[in-house]
Amino acid sequence: MRIVFAAAIVIASISSASAQFALDHGHAADARQAAYDRQAAADAKASAIANGRPLLPSQQTDFAVGGRATIKVVPRTEEEQKADRANEAAWSARCKPTVVVDSEGLRRTKYAEKDCDLSRFNTAGN
Repeated sequence: MRIVFAAAIVIASISSASAQFALDHGHAADARQAAYDRQAAADAKASAIANGRPLLPSQQTDFAVGGRATIKVVPRTEEEQKADRANEAAWSARCKPTVVVDSEGLRRTKYAEKDCDLSRFNTAGN
């Protein structure tokens, strides 16, 4: 009896595996081709870098602003900082932001004026 049961399990496993293979519909070949394509793209990029050739647009991953890979940060002057503080104070006086906990326990910011949630320095509506 045990042999019949074991044989039934083996037959069920084989038929299940063959059914899964039959339902593949060629996707294993697609996955294999995609892996080959990724490797070919990586090899092409490495070859271009090694030989000093320009990279294709899809191969470029470096970030640059104005042709430079570094961004120079210019400190703000005292006048600019003073103007920012004045704008922020004017915004706070106009919008009067308050934090309210709603019925779901979420903290939400409410404003006295409309469109204040767009930006703290929003001047629309002034």
